[in-house]
Amino acid sequence: MKKFEIGKLPVYRAAPPNVRDNQILIDKEVGAENLSVGIGIYRKGQASEFHTHVTEEEVMIYLKGKGIMKTADGEEVELAAGDVTYVPGNESHKLINTGDEDFVFLFIYSPMGPERNIRKWDIVKDLNYSLEDLR
Repeated sequence: MKKFEIGKLPVYRAAPPNVRDNQILIDKEVGAENLSVGIGIYRKGQASEFHTHVTEEEVMIYLKGKGIMKTADGEEVELAAGDVTYVPGNESHKLINTGDEDFVFLFIYSPMGPERNIRKWDIVKDLNYSLEDLR
């Protein structure tokens, strides 16, 4: 068993034009073998690019704010706190914060993999989220 404090974990920021913040909570670096877990924090107007996890499934549990998930086939799904989405491997998708507050969600990849790219983003200095920030 391992315990971590969200506020003490690094915050990674994606480069423009798709700026957004992520934290990695659990992955291979802490001993996980089959999954990774993290938190996505999108400020007002921020969005990911369309992207595909070729072999990884992704579950997202939305904790705060509202947004839209778009798929490559043109589907748009409105999202809010309390919603959960499942994206199978090899399905292109994009998340957009459509609200006035932070859009916050927990993401789970199985098997792990995409979090390795997040760890390549710049670490945001002097910025740590607490559980209160994520509510």
